[in-house]
Amino acid sequence: MPNRTSIHGRPIEVAARQVVGHWESDLIKGAGNRSAVGTLIERKSRYLLAHQDAAEPTLEAFAQRCRHVASYVRKSLTDDQGREMACRLQGPA
Repeated sequence: MPNRTSIHGRPIEVAARQVVGHWESDLIKGAGNRSAVGTLIERKSRYLLAHQDAAEPTLEAFAQRCRHVASYVRKSLTDDQGREMACRLQGPA
């Protein structure tokens, strides 16, 4: 994926789970890609937000989930950089 920062480039406080507010996202795909679940996990607390992937793009689904989280708990988001996320995290054209 072009223009992505490596997970290894995150600040030490993120990697060490020192403060609340740093999230990771991933997409878990079912057999034959017929279903999927998007996950957002806060690194320190391990709080999980999930959504069933449907017609809505994953980027918008993640944004909707984050709107329900207090702003001080939304510091950064690192997405899994696997192939399953490549086309799903594209913003509107």
